[in-house]
Amino acid sequence: MVVAAIALNFMLVEPDAPPEPQKSEAAPPQEPEKPKVVCTPPTFDVVRINPYGDSVMAGRGTPKSKVTILDDGKPVGEAVADDRGEWVFVPTQALPAGNRHLSLKSEPADCEAMESPSVVVLVVPEKGKDVAGRDADDAGALAVKIDPEGKEPSKVLQKPETDDKLPLSIDVVDYDEKGRLSVSGHAKAGSKIFVYLDSNLLGDTVSLDDGIWSLISGQSVEPGLYTLRADHVDDAGKVVARVSIPFSRADFKNEFKDGEFVVVQPGNSLWRLARRNYGSGYSFTVIYQANKDQIKDPNLIYPGQIFALPQNR
Repeated sequence: MVVAAIALNFMLVEPDAPPEPQKSEAAPPQEPEKPKVVCTPPTFDVVRINPYGDSVMAGRGTPKSKVTILDDGKPVGEAVADDRGEWVFVPTQALPAGNRHLSLKSEPADCEAMESPSVVVLVVPEKGKDVAGRDADDAGALAVKIDPEGKEPSKVLQKPETDDKLPLSIDVVDYDEKGRLSVSGHAKAGSKIFVYLDSNLLGDTVSLDDGIWSLISGQSVEPGLYTLRADHVDDAGKVVARVSIPFSRADFKNEFKDGEFVVVQPGNSLWRLARRNYGSGYSFTVIYQANKDQIKDPNLIYPGQIFALPQNR
């Protein structure tokens, strides 16, 4: 019995408990840092208008910013960019016929107000007329995106529909005072385009998802007559489509005097003619209205055409 009692007492003795860990004050949870907002000027990506004047406009800018659409500097509507910076504006009223100069202004919460670096020149024809004022059924509008500083090539966002379904086109040809060319056109998305002046390669580019290709050449072109050519080549370097137009680089020193006539050429876009003659590209409508009987497409002017340069501004 004694042995049993001793064994029982031994089993009831608890071992020393380990010391409790010291409690430390927990650090307060840190709020996640807000992603830094990259301030981006607003831009146009899409401007489309149907024969009835109904339109849609879309573009990009600073995420969550308010974007104001301006027509000749006057607000015509607003949109708010989403988390990706994309915005869409659909006017509630049809746009009346006439010429417009659309621009943008954005007001981001964390940035200063910014204006769009480019403008869209929009020509809305009268019902039953084309952009040159001639009879036409359901003629489309003309929308050209233009960089007033000439740093980016002009791009056609919409042009009147034609029966020609060309796989490759040259839509806009322009050059600055130093003779550096900028060219843009349309092709199948992802097409590799080589651009030549006569037989000299100006450069190559690839058409974007919307089919627009563009190229700015760093070469200075001397005044004279040339052939501008664009080739669409496949992966093997074979030409699958080709288009060429006559081109003349004018000498500005002897041109553009008030009240006179000027022989125009593809390189002289109406925008640049107006900026040279009147000090502002927005005045292209002065030349257009004075010569609309011979301007089939305000986006394309050809060698040999003679335009009047009105004195009235």
